[in-house]
Amino acid sequence: METALRLGQRRHVEKRPKRGRIFLKRFFQTLSCVFVFFAVSYSVFWCLDPAHFPISSVRFVGERKFLSQQELQEVIFAEVKTGFFGLKVSSLQHHLLSLPWIKQVDVRKVWPDQLVIHFEEHKPAAFWGDSGTISDMGALFYPELSKLNAELPKLQGPDGRASSVWQQYLVMERALAPLNLTITHLTLAPRGAWHLQLSNGITVILGTNDILMRLQRFVHAYEKQLHARQNEIAYVDLRYTSGMAIGWGTS
Repeated sequence: METALRLGQRRHVEKRPKRGRIFLKRFFQTLSCVFVFFAVSYSVFWCLDPAHFPISSVRFVGERKFLSQQELQEVIFAEVKTGFFGLKVSSLQHHLLSLPWIKQVDVRKVWPDQLVIHFEEHKPAAFWGDSGTISDMGALFYPELSKLNAELPKLQGPDGRASSVWQQYLVMERALAPLNLTITHLTLAPRGAWHLQLSNGITVILGTNDILMRLQRFVHAYEKQLHARQNEIAYVDLRYTSGMAIGWGTS
């Protein structure tokens, strides 16, 4: 076997980094990552500490007529104790909306220590059943009834029908406007029959069909004949194709 060796040709030897250098490089990289992690974590926890960034003032923007100061304080104080950065705006808004009188609310944090709360209360327009209240927008809510005007109209009907009964009430009120009469009680029976009581004490029975047409019939009859004897009338029953039945009371 012959072996040829070329003179003058240099052998290429690949240089490899020393293991010690690789280890040190990786060690310092890991150490840097750990340092950054702990620095960021410490900063976060420091900021979340209520003692460092407390909520110092709460400003309300809105007309407060029915909401009590105590109701607001109980909800807000439970949330603001977490501090400026710890406070969850969505959570506070959710709890404020759970208050019966709150219609809508918007909570904003203002650096460095302020909370601004824009709110709007429901405007009560009628009683619903024994414990509910209907707002001027037809929303059903359940506030403390002792705060309400006892002269608000009283509406009643099946569960889930508060909004539709309210809309019917508004339509009937417009129809009765020429008579200078208002509705004090409006009831929708479970089977769909309507009857109402007017501010002069007369009960109007409308039944289930052609409600507005029957009410207009009452309006025309009242303007022409019934007005003069309104103090003698107990009820007017309009559940007839034409005409009506009148129940007479004592004057």
